[in-house]
Amino acid sequence: MQSNSEAALPAQRSTPEVGLEDLRQGEDRDGDEDDDEVVEQDPSKQFTRYHTQVGVGRFKRVYKGFDEKRGIDVAWSKILQSSLHLDDGQMQNIVAEMATGLGLDHPNIIRCYRTWQDEEKQCINLITEFFTSGNLREYRQRHKHLELKAVRKWARQLLSGLEYLHGKAPPIVHGDLRCDKVYINGHSGEIKIGDLGLATLLPRRFDPAVLPNGLGRGGQYTKQVDIFAFGLVILELATKRKLDAANCPAWPELLDTLQDPDFRSFIKRCLMPDGERPTASELLDDAFFTRKVVRENSGKATASLQAASLLPPKGVNGPAAALTPRASEADDTSVTTCEVGTVRGEDYNFQFSGKIRDNKLHFRLQMQYEGDEDLDKVGHKRTIDFFYDADVDTPEEIASEISNEFALSSTDRDICAAALKEWLAKEAPNSSG
Repeated sequence: MQSNSEAALPAQRSTPEVGLEDLRQGEDRDGDEDDDEVVEQDPSKQFTRYHTQVGVGRFKRVYKGFDEKRGIDVAWSKILQSSLHLDDGQMQNIVAEMATGLGLDHPNIIRCYRTWQDEEKQCINLITEFFTSGNLREYRQRHKHLELKAVRKWARQLLSGLEYLHGKAPPIVHGDLRCDKVYINGHSGEIKIGDLGLATLLPRRFDPAVLPNGLGRGGQYTKQVDIFAFGLVILELATKRKLDAANCPAWPELLDTLQDPDFRSFIKRCLMPDGERPTASELLDDAFFTRKVVRENSGKATASLQAASLLPPKGVNGPAAALTPRASEADDTSVTTCEVGTVRGEDYNFQFSGKIRDNKLHFRLQMQYEGDEDLDKVGHKRTIDFFYDADVDTPEEIASEISNEFALSSTDRDICAAALKEWLAKEAPNSSG
């Protein structure tokens, strides 16, 4: 199912998961109905569905909804049992598959808030983030000229999302990754992987002729399949040639048309035979991402930019600030050193370490710039020391303050928050809020 194009429809008609043709069909209904009419609520009464239908797809209808707790718009999808001729067992399998997306929290994965089966109405309901800027395929087709730098940024975000999914226990495999399953905020360049949990309904994209030995035990797709699909996504972005179903075998010819050797080698690694492909983490270390550091910054000393104090203490000169100068450790009497956690961002790599001293969390964050925008900063590090007060601070607030101080991208801000949240859950579970 494809998403609509933001340019083709009014903003209130946009949706992340349906196609333009289907959307136009969805608008062909009784114009006398009140679009803002509330027609139902979820069992918890947190989510409200309006009459406004924002999309129709092969498997579902999508409506505009509202999260009364968070105060944000949501997309409310309905999968009808009768339209797909599903039995009760299949319906339960779909709900279980969709439920795997509920606990996912990553800036490059579309958020899923709730899913449940309505036996009375014979449908499955799925409430997700409302993403309005269209899918990556449509976005690329609208823009004829695209520099390699933009493709690199998108590829890094996609791999960050896959690294997160594949790192879950057990690993989560998308199984149907392609350009129209990835959505973009055009104003920021932020992209997110969507349509997780629909493998039961979707036809297999890769048959044995295209992807030999691509299935694991029980005929299930493996992480290697996602890497292969990722390579096709990036190749399609570079060539504007749709690579789905019957067009998949055309990739060797398209690969030969790429001029940049590192780019060509990067995609070729993704499309190697099963068992020879790198992981998402290994691809993030590929020369396609790191070459500017080697070629354009070679021989340059990596200055360490120390930031002993990022923001003033709480209550000083303005609103509460969670980041304060670090205290001297010379007189530490009760110190527990915690492990270091590292995560890759869009422009920065973040490394958290900490000490629990006198039941207080003392953090050290090291940010190393690895972006493309400012080559003079490549390899430079910033060291930030701060206290974390679990009673009043949240990872999101901390990341927002760091972002404001150092002009982080929205993706790096969210990744920083997610990394801090994960560190707290692992090292100080009682302080994660």
